[in-house]
Amino acid sequence: MKATPRTRTPERQRPAHDRYDAVVVGAGIAGLTATALLAHAGLRVLLLEAIHYPGGCASSFHKGEGVFDIGATTFGGTAPGQPLHSLFTIIGGFDELLPAKPAMGIAMDGSLLLRHDDHERWHADCDAMFSISSASFWTEVRAFSDAAYALLGALPWLPPSNAKELLDDLRHVPRSILRHVPAALGTVASRLRAHGLRDGRFHEFIDAQLLITSQSSADRVPFLAGALGLSYPDYPVHAVRGGMLRYARFLEERAHAFGAEIQYLQAVTRVRQHRTGWEVRTASDCVVTADTVVSALPVFNLPAITDGAVSRHFTRLCDDLSRRIRPMWGAITMYGLVAEELVAGLPLNVQVILPQVLASCGSRTLFCSLSHPDDTERAPAGYRTMTISTHIDVRRPETAWSGDMYRSWKAMLASDILKALRSHVPALRDLAFAQYHVGTPRTFVKYTRRHAGLVGGIPLDKAVFPLRYPRNTTPFPGLYLLGDTAFPGQGLPGVTLGALTVHKRLKVGHEIQ
Repeated sequence: MKATPRTRTPERQRPAHDRYDAVVVGAGIAGLTATALLAHAGLRVLLLEAIHYPGGCASSFHKGEGVFDIGATTFGGTAPGQPLHSLFTIIGGFDELLPAKPAMGIAMDGSLLLRHDDHERWHADCDAMFSISSASFWTEVRAFSDAAYALLGALPWLPPSNAKELLDDLRHVPRSILRHVPAALGTVASRLRAHGLRDGRFHEFIDAQLLITSQSSADRVPFLAGALGLSYPDYPVHAVRGGMLRYARFLEERAHAFGAEIQYLQAVTRVRQHRTGWEVRTASDCVVTADTVVSALPVFNLPAITDGAVSRHFTRLCDDLSRRIRPMWGAITMYGLVAEELVAGLPLNVQVILPQVLASCGSRTLFCSLSHPDDTERAPAGYRTMTISTHIDVRRPETAWSGDMYRSWKAMLASDILKALRSHVPALRDLAFAQYHVGTPRTFVKYTRRHAGLVGGIPLDKAVFPLRYPRNTTPFPGLYLLGDTAFPGQGLPGVTLGALTVHKRLKVGHEIQ
């Protein structure tokens, strides 16, 4: 096996300059994408990252004989008109993708339903499993998604930050979206009712699909957001050869090629408005100034590293989000090395909908991602890697345990997850791991420094989306937000679209002199 190591450990270095056009904070996928785009646009860019490797929650690590993706990440958004297609048109293509066909499977009630890219076959299989007629609903989901992607590509400002930008956007709205406006104003549940789909099992299935794409349920997710999540298996889905770290390294290489400077082991401790823009200070007492700061950190991390009016603004914003959103999601992850013969024939991605919650974490769904069978870099011959993730409310008391209690809880999690997979996925009844590791919200705090171990972004819940969702722009000129806690939210296409939006603003000099 030619393993892809988590990272080479770089030496901490001081930035080459005292002043930059833009400083990007955080080398997750959003921060790396923004860095490459802004450097391509001719800006002098510095990217600062607290730890010693890129990728954030969408990276990989090397443990034992396997290379494991940190989260159960799918690589989508590459179709024409979608965010990664637009990105690659600007910075150059990424050629380490392996197709996931079918895109995913859903294990429920002892059956495995496959999300085929053949729409008629998918509709027939779905109807047979739930004894319903769902074709009109899925056709609307796909048509709305196509129109929504066309809209996202057409709008000059996304989202608009003032009346002038709103009027500019309205002038560019494509006619194809207009017939979908009434549907967009309701929830996914309202569209299910409109299509006569009231079957309880089918609603459970839709809720489970939305949980992994929107972090909420059909009665809470606006159709505007939910349709994009429900339709993602309709478009090309891939795995990254060697693991997601390779994509992060690709973005890093592109950023370097365009002249950006990237410094690891430089934890940002203070972002402060400066008389000539912004001042950024790191834990190693490095200080730089810039016209623009692009924060790719979770919004919940920002009150602690800002001060004055900026800190008060983000404190109010985070307090409001915390009041409106229940629960606040973290993740339990399990990483296993499994014999090929035990998973042969399964799709790369499998969601498991359980008949009851797991007592150890309170979740009813598991999402499993296998390494591609043609990927020889992630596991020894005859083996595949599997990343399993499930939701957990970060307010649960177990997330604060330590010592023997914490170790016992992790052992219980591993036992519950393995038992659930064996019991509820017939193809995995003999599942056993040659090695495995368990991660909790504490693990994400340790390795990604996300506040409270929150992952998956802010739920696309009607309580906050879209009007109360954090925007890319802020009330403070020259300060922008990216990542899964800023519009348009989670997932590779979402954070890439956010970076493209900020790139467009800065490239045209909308707010920078």
